Amino acid sequence: MRRISHISDLHFGRTDPAVVEALVDELNGDAPDLIVASGDFTMAARPLEFAQARAFLDRLAPPWIGVPGNHDISPYHLPQRFLRPFTRYRRAIAPDTEPCFADAEIGVVCLNTVRRWAAERDWSQGMIRPSQIARTEARLASMPGHLFKIVVGHHPFMPPPWDAEARLVGRADLALASFRRCGVGLTLSGHLHRHYARFVGGDDPDTAVVDRGALRVRRGQLLAVQAGSATSTRLRGNEPNAYNRITVDGGCAAISVRIWDGRAWTDAAPACVQTLTPAPDFNFPPGRRRRRGRS
Repeated sequence: MRRISHISDLHFGRTDPAVVEALVDELNGDAPDLIVASGDFTMAARPLEFAQARAFLDRLAPPWIGVPGNHDISPYHLPQRFLRPFTRYRRAIAPDTEPCFADAEIGVVCLNTVRRWAAERDWSQGMIRPSQIARTEARLASMPGHLFKIVVGHHPFMPPPWDAEARLVGRADLALASFRRCGVGLTLSGHLHRHYARFVGGDDPDTAVVDRGALRVRRGQLLAVQAGSATSTRLRGNEPNAYNRITVDGGCAAISVRIWDGRAWTDAAPACVQTLTPAPDFNFPPGRRRRRGRS
């Protein structure tokens, strides 16, 4: 059995100190086998923010693995953004923006979905290059077949249940098809500061969409899991600070949500669970994907 804590959107530079302290105590007390951080360690990629994020990580019991988010490259210094976008991230957080992790039960492959620029006003949206899909396939294929496989990126692979036309990471459909071929069980992402989880594809008669609560993923299924913001004050809607607690056992995964209630971390109530049958795929034409502001 393996226990994973999935945190995201820390946004040092805009954090609640009480939540940060409580999260350090929570994670160290829980002692997961792996901590996964799906991007946005900082608010604006400033040196002080990276130093604060590094100090936070140094207080956590290893191991941890992570990817950058769109806030982890500078929005102010364009020469740095274009020429050396991940220099500060590599110095402060980790030298590799697409690390891997494997042990006797789980295999984790990270995808850097951040892009330096785009031919549109909103540069915060993510993209996966075809070369990244091919490289991820090769990494997944090299892992032993019995491992429970997980892919981590910052931007969402599946739309939230409340907005079927929400903007996804570019080439999400191609990436998900690749992940399914490789037997991936989970994708872990952030960016939207809202928790939800959606099964990929319509193989099951009832495909669960989970906003809060717990969910079990069986062998052969692929579930796209989003995390809320773990420590930031930049919350969305009524979503509190939150992170995901994942247990992998016997080739299956169970996901539950931990939320900050203002005083302590607690289990989210198993409410807001519904079922639906999705479309055969989620390859939305670009014209149907609504433009979203910077997350």
